[in-house]
Amino acid sequence: MATTLATQASAFYGFSRGTQATLSVAQPLTVALLADASPVPWQLAVLTLGCFAGFFSVFAVNDLLDARLDQRRFRNLRSHQGPDLDAAGGRHPLAQGRLTQRAAVLWVVGLALMAAGICALFSWASLLLFLIAVVLEIVYCKLATVTAFKTVISGVMVAVGAMVGWFALNQTIEIVTLILLAVWLAAWEIGGRNIPNDLADLDEDVHLGLATVPVRCGARTSARLSCAALVAAACAYIALMCTAFPPSTAIGAICLILAVLAAGYSLILPGRALLRSPDGSTALATFNRTSLHPALALGVVIVGLSLR
Repeated sequence: MATTLATQASAFYGFSRGTQATLSVAQPLTVALLADASPVPWQLAVLTLGCFAGFFSVFAVNDLLDARLDQRRFRNLRSHQGPDLDAAGGRHPLAQGRLTQRAAVLWVVGLALMAAGICALFSWASLLLFLIAVVLEIVYCKLATVTAFKTVISGVMVAVGAMVGWFALNQTIEIVTLILLAVWLAAWEIGGRNIPNDLADLDEDVHLGLATVPVRCGARTSARLSCAALVAAACAYIALMCTAFPPSTAIGAICLILAVLAAGYSLILPGRALLRSPDGSTALATFNRTSLHPALALGVVIVGLSLR
């Protein structure tokens, strides 16, 4: 019985790309803390629960809609090996038959309803942004074989989803801060996750006839685009930290140093490595490293707020 439960839990974890989803929770939480430096503890706890439900549902939507494509994917798997954050719990368990279609749908709908309910508890703006993010995810999946420009949709989706954290705790619109947030997260998603992940899966995607940036533009051009987006993300992120914690103060100077180190480690260095070696193994390593960036960014914000 325990083995069966552990197997099912592992399948659902893989279905939602649990490690990646957990790391992604740092995105709206970082935005929330920038919106309200002293949130009510219970509100932050409930928001965190909603973020987990939202990301676990949205990541699962991808595998639910792409189940048939993923079944074909296992006929021509990539040749290179290495750790893959997305593969924790198993790659595409629905396509492998480890989950039933009914269980998968109930999982996605149940978590999405929980996330939507929590968003509505905070504000209608948060609920609207969450629903827009879900729609963008569906559109992204539907364009799998249509256009490589869907990578832009993935960036917008991540930026919109993270804004849920802002409007959950703050109803004011701070144009400069919100623009920096949007550019930072959209560029990070495109350059740090979407393009590198597709480059790592290039051999598989060619057989499937998918329209991705690496399939359409080739590995070298994809690496350049990824690196450019990561530089843009680093610049926007550092500018955002300077806005939140003015470097003219001691706390701001500490946060600036930490932000530069975080950006260098999780954005610039992996982007540079991919530019030098635009192959599948390096792309996968880049994807894994850049996926850590929001968690590091959240850590910098927590340190800054703690020092205040």
